[in-house]
Amino acid sequence: MAKTKILIPLDGTGKSLHSIAWLKKYFGKEDAEVTLLNVIVTFLSSEVSIEHDIKAKEQESMDMLENALKELEGYEVQKKFVYGFAPDVIMETAREGGFDMIIMTRSTVTGLARIIGSVTSKVVRSSEVAVVIVPE
Repeated sequence: MAKTKILIPLDGTGKSLHSIAWLKKYFGKEDAEVTLLNVIVTFLSSEVSIEHDIKAKEQESMDMLENALKELEGYEVQKKFVYGFAPDVIMETAREGGFDMIIMTRSTVTGLARIIGSVTSKVVRSSEVAVVIVPE
């Protein structure tokens, strides 16, 4: 039987790790092929050391993904970080990777960001695959 291909976008918050707990509750190690994804958003400025900023963000992303990986011992897991606009990267990754499901945590965005729309809501509205939203 084929494993379910699952994409789990992580933003570095403890809350985003709830997606991993949900996965472990509903999918056994033999049932899922998991990709942990972190999207790095950066605003480049000529007044900042771009190379230093990039290396620092990449290291932060790798550390976060490594910590999340520890929660999935025994599962088949890939780690990936990409620069870009999070909703677009998540949907493109899911589409190009042939994923069956995206598991994300519920957004707690407030104020202006809520009006513009959270990453979670944009993914839910535009995804071509099933999206599971995990509450806190």
